[in-house]
Amino acid sequence: MIEVLVAFVIFSFGMLGLAGLQTRLLTYNQSSLLRTQAAALTDDILDRMRLDRQNAINSRWDTDLDQASADITNGTQAFQYDLREWKAEVEAALPEGRASIVMNVAQNNTVTIVVEWNDSRGTDTRNTDGGRERFETRSRL
Repeated sequence: MIEVLVAFVIFSFGMLGLAGLQTRLLTYNQSSLLRTQAAALTDDILDRMRLDRQNAINSRWDTDLDQASADITNGTQAFQYDLREWKAEVEAALPEGRASIVMNVAQNNTVTIVVEWNDSRGTDTRNTDGGRERFETRSRL
């Protein structure tokens, strides 16, 4: 009878370990999904900017992290619509998502796109940035 009890205790500890492993796996999977969405959103805006290259070179696509989609003027230009729509997609797809675009004409028309979001579930929340993740891309137009 004691042997069965010891076997049951050992089995219980093993199951607790597997449950903890499954929980961490789901957390890492969610973080990976968010990073993939950030990369796809970055590719999307780069394609849109390449279609409207002249306005991009003139820095009309530039936006900072603190500018929300609702803050973008809904004008008659296509780039205003695209930028507003893209910022809304970032805000909807990523928790506390925000993004910036900076065009640098002096460096061979290099654009820097930064996408940030809250990934406190997938990172160590004891760090100073509160679990914020940052995905940064540089590309030439």
